[in-house]
Amino acid sequence: MNTSNELSIIREQIDEIDDQIIPLLVRRTALALEASKFKHTRKEVRGEDRVAQVLDRVATRARAAGGYQDSVQTIYRAIIAELTQLQLVSKGLTEQ
Repeated sequence: MNTSNELSIIREQIDEIDDQIIPLLVRRTALALEASKFKHTRKEVRGEDRVAQVLDRVATRARAAGGYQDSVQTIYRAIIAELTQLQLVSKGLTEQ
């Protein structure tokens, strides 16, 4: 098999994983917005204790799966930052 074909196969596998991840991200977004109904302040939306719990949990799971813990945490930080901003906007709590 040539390099081009191997790369094409790898890219197809990545696309298949993306097809699984996207509905999960959509669901995670909906749940974050649902959870925001119980939050009333910027501090509650930011939920620093919860963020720390999530980042610790994903680091542990990444290690257990043989993955790159730092990379997984970076990805989750981006997800959390985006969903936090979405919650703040949806509640009208954006910074002035």
